[in-house]
Amino acid sequence: MTFRWIAGAFLAMAFLATGASAQNADYYRGGWRTDGGEPHVYQFVIKGSEVSGVYCTHCADGTTLAPIEGTFSEADGLTFKIRHLKLDGSPASTDKLQAKLVNGKLVVTGKRGGAGGLTFEHTAIKDPRGPTPGPYQQSILPPGAPPVPILPRTAGPAAPPPAPYVQPAPWRRLSADDVVGVWLGFGVGMEKQYFVIRKDGDHLFGLACGRCDNPYTFGALENFTISGDTLEFDIVHQDWGDGTVLPFNRHVKANITMNEMRMDARRPDQSGPGIVASLVGPISIEATAGNVVRD
Repeated sequence: MTFRWIAGAFLAMAFLATGASAQNADYYRGGWRTDGGEPHVYQFVIKGSEVSGVYCTHCADGTTLAPIEGTFSEADGLTFKIRHLKLDGSPASTDKLQAKLVNGKLVVTGKRGGAGGLTFEHTAIKDPRGPTPGPYQQSILPPGAPPVPILPRTAGPAAPPPAPYVQPAPWRRLSADDVVGVWLGFGVGMEKQYFVIRKDGDHLFGLACGRCDNPYTFGALENFTISGDTLEFDIVHQDWGDGTVLPFNRHVKANITMNEMRMDARRPDQSGPGIVASLVGPISIEATAGNVVRD
């Protein structure tokens, strides 16, 4: 019996225990997915009554990524729009939705935009696997969810220090076109990090995922700015993250040269270097069409 199976069983029990009692934003924020059938994935960022975030179907397929905007109240749950975009960032269609917790599950109803405008209803769940365990403390929402197991660090001979970083070329002066696309980061196989960045009119938005079939390993990318050769944005942790405080934003400063994005991503309580890594890309958004994570 694995840590993931045990955590998943208790996680499902915790969600059902919420019942119809008063549910604040901590019961709604973060990632949700449908449990079978046509995939729908929601990543909600809740700040007071304001809601943002991203929606996708097969989330490693960047063509399905769309921004969310709306409102939250404990009485009404989530009232929001999904603004589907063309690849150039211009509007394509808008879905109008309402979502409310019922026995720990999120019942989503709405009307599709575009021709036809069909109404629909489906149910979304918190992924019962929870976040991927690691050798460090993690926090998880909603309230009452079981703790994420802390895996033991493997013992072995001390590794030599890594080679010093060598910048391959001068940093490029950046525009949005240099940033848009899919950047591949650390990890291998299913656990590899995808940073999907798209245009929304004159702005940028995105999603970090890895693994890309479990919303507990997602983070919306928000608050993009570009100044000269420096890119900055936030990885928004709503319902999971390392440490003991949720929610929080991990702030990223990055530069780009050739096909490398060199980033330093820090929690607000970090004074030294954060997650320092190189992402490789960008792969065009349309080149990811058809990416599907299969069981």
